[in-house]
Amino acid sequence: MLQSDFQLANLDDARIAVFSKNGSITPDMAQALQKIAAQKAVVSKLEQEMEDRQKDIDRIVADQARLRENMKALKGSSEEKALIQRYTSQLDQQETQLDSLRKTIQNTEAQRDQANDQLQTMIADLQLETTL
Repeated sequence: MLQSDFQLANLDDARIAVFSKNGSITPDMAQALQKIAAQKAVVSKLEQEMEDRQKDIDRIVADQARLRENMKALKGSSEEKALIQRYTSQLDQQETQLDSLRKTIQNTEAQRDQANDQLQTMIADLQLETTL
């Protein structure tokens, strides 16, 4: 009896196609594995969205530090009042963006957690055995 183990973490459509083509798995198994691979893709996409929003937050925070440094350097300048107003307005807009981005991350995190729970349930419910 020959036994092979495969981790679902490395599963993708190409591997499923190979297994299906060479007869290692039944069509029902292939369909179940494709559903798991699709759910893994959903989880990965949500995680990437969270990372992208965090990068947006990091860029805004860096820009705010720059604006604050510029505001400190303006002391005594004749253009100070106009620039302070402009920088203050920018900071206010960025704070609104930060709030929105943080809420987006929270919502995406909740979606990711739910998608991951579904994935774990799919994996736990999966029972595959085949004889070659």
